[in-house]
Amino acid sequence: MERLLRASQRVLPSNAAEGRIGSIELNLWLAQLVGLPLLGLKRETLLQRIWITLLGAFVLFSLFWYVIFELYDLCLNWQDLDIMTQNLVLSLTHAMYWLKVFNTYYHYESLKHIVQKLSAITRACVLSKKQTETFHKAEMESKLVMLMYFHLVLLPGAMGLVWILLFPDDFAGIRFPYRAKLPDFLPPIVQYFYMGLSVALLALAITTIDYLNVLLMSQICMHLKVLNLSFDELHVTPDQKLRVDPYDWLLSIVKYHCELIVLRQQVESIFRLPVLLQFVSSVVIVAMTAFQVIVGDGSKSSVIMDLLLSCVLCQLFLYCWFGNEVYEQSKTLSTSGFGCSWHEFDKKCKKTLLIFMINADRPFLFTAGGFMGLTLPSFTFIISKSYSIVAVLRQMYSRT
Repeated sequence: MERLLRASQRVLPSNAAEGRIGSIELNLWLAQLVGLPLLGLKRETLLQRIWITLLGAFVLFSLFWYVIFELYDLCLNWQDLDIMTQNLVLSLTHAMYWLKVFNTYYHYESLKHIVQKLSAITRACVLSKKQTETFHKAEMESKLVMLMYFHLVLLPGAMGLVWILLFPDDFAGIRFPYRAKLPDFLPPIVQYFYMGLSVALLALAITTIDYLNVLLMSQICMHLKVLNLSFDELHVTPDQKLRVDPYDWLLSIVKYHCELIVLRQQVESIFRLPVLLQFVSSVVIVAMTAFQVIVGDGSKSSVIMDLLLSCVLCQLFLYCWFGNEVYEQSKTLSTSGFGCSWHEFDKKCKKTLLIFMINADRPFLFTAGGFMGLTLPSFTFIISKSYSIVAVLRQMYSRT
């Protein structure tokens, strides 16, 4: 564990005293690397801003037209169940990417405010040794999961790019994941590069946008743990007296909790619609992908389809896992408050603690548009519904 902590600090190090959140900086750097120009959320020089803007404009323009070509191919082949399911898997995924991009830039100022607020409360509230250890452990976990998820998505993208260049007749425009009708005036080698790079960049960009939401949930979860540890200062023992004024400390805890409530509401308001549409479309995407895996012929396209299914399931699981962690952690606040030495305090302190415990009884629950909580039971619900669709598709396919 110590080695992992030290290793994670070598990659964009995190510093609670400075309010520096390395996991968010790493995610933004990866997003800019794959052509998503998220500027102003971390420190950048003027030259870096110019380069990121130019690269992002070129990549976004190219990816936009690639999605148009995918949708055009879908319109041409919607009557063929096998071709339609191959195309629909990525067309839906890529359409969701553009919705997330528009949503991100529409709420960009709010997103900046959230990142700045997280930095400020990290600097102000992560004080004790235990709290600092909790912060660094959360940062290590966020970075490791992010890099594992990024490389999981990178694998099928890189494999597909190599295979479409080596075996273009088996892939280009006719097999998953390259079902797209490109203009005939483009030279074949340009079409192969365009298809391979576009699919890979779209997959990686989706990863970074999704994980930005996951990171914000992870940061709120970390602060809930820090808030729980704040009550350690209010434990009275025969050998140790309080080092803080209990009333002032309780007031700071109440303010800290209120700031986290506001942050949760802001994150929810920004991402609730894209997450809702993501979950609805994921039922179809998982079902279509699983159907293609079942009817696959063991070709290279089927291998990429298998890897894609694992990526989609990982995407959904991360949303539900981190949302569930926030939900479970928020339910422990009342217990932590009750566990302090409140019986030693005066009436004013007891009333303040009671106010906190009443507020803490309302758990932090992230939702998909207010309809479905981001919890582990929601993940199993989506899998079960996807299986039902797969069963129907298999019956339809067996009759044709």
